[in-house]
Amino acid sequence: MMTLIRNSRWFSQRPYLIAAFITVILVLWMASGPTSAEQKSAMRAKLPSHDEKQVKAQVKVETLHGQNIHKTIELYGRTEPDRITTLKAEVRGKIVEVLAKRGSKVTKGQVIAKIAQNDLPAQLTRSQALLTQREVEYQGALKLNEQGYQGKVHLAQTYAALEAVKAEIQKLELDIANTIIKAPFTGILNTRYVEVGDYVASGDDIAMIADLEPLIVRAHVTEQQINQLSVGQAAQVSLLNGQQAEGKLRYIASVGNDSTNTFKIEVAIDNNNAKFLAGLSSELTIELAQMSAIKISPALLALDERGNIGVKSVKESIVHFTPINIIKSESDGIWLTGLGEQADVIVLGQGFVRAGDKVEAIFDVAETVQLDADSTEDKE
Repeated sequence: MMTLIRNSRWFSQRPYLIAAFITVILVLWMASGPTSAEQKSAMRAKLPSHDEKQVKAQVKVETLHGQNIHKTIELYGRTEPDRITTLKAEVRGKIVEVLAKRGSKVTKGQVIAKIAQNDLPAQLTRSQALLTQREVEYQGALKLNEQGYQGKVHLAQTYAALEAVKAEIQKLELDIANTIIKAPFTGILNTRYVEVGDYVASGDDIAMIADLEPLIVRAHVTEQQINQLSVGQAAQVSLLNGQQAEGKLRYIASVGNDSTNTFKIEVAIDNNNAKFLAGLSSELTIELAQMSAIKISPALLALDERGNIGVKSVKESIVHFTPINIIKSESDGIWLTGLGEQADVIVLGQGFVRAGDKVEAIFDVAETVQLDADSTEDKE
């Protein structure tokens, strides 16, 4: 114990020995291996550069080609008669005969029903007899007036009496004609409101006739669509019951609806054989101008950082995002513009890359073979 105390006092009195000892130890440690700076430099040398550490993502790419198609407008409408009318009684009386069945086709001028004439024929006979008397009286007054024995007042009175009888005869003849209810145009007797024995007054409903030739599909288009339409354009009609038809645009409204800001249009369908019925929901497809478009699956659509809808493609191993415009949709895909006549669209892996990324594009082998075969056939 005393020896340690003496040694510690001896070293404390000689600090240069301690410093020399520490210096020797540091020199030996530094000589034993590289410094941390050298280690860091060595690590940097071993690490790949920024370009080298970027691993290229592999994406499957398919070359799609544009095709000429018609841009279309799809609308929902309803089939309606070309015209429809409700026949009403113009004279009062009892229905004495019904000559047309409900649902039957009637032609213009065909008798639908008859109303009892009652005393109208008798009134007509009396008025016709009175007409002869009034004509004799007028001719007599006219001769006396020419000879100066009859004044103009009496002549005017006899003339007025004659014209009044003529008017009464015309009214009675019209009333007798109105007892026979006729179809004003060719169509379908959709509803008949009377039966034999019913009493009708003037203005009561007799029958409703609808003209289904042509059949009309009425729909409404938006403000953006109205300028793309013109009378005479072809339209495809798909009815809810599965029937298909073709028609032409015959009417475009010039004034829009105040509440919806839409414009009414009408498409006429040939319906000679009454194959199509009125009142059916339908879908209209109107073809517009022809343009080049590419067809893709909706699953290939993507959004950019701003929420724009588009498609990711590859050009020179760089991912590009192209905004597109959908012009037509079908059950197996959508047609769009914006990609040009040809584009290498990413069909697998588009969710893992962004615009500007460098990728390794892998083309579909089957597609490449098909393209080569097509090219060979063209050369032959």
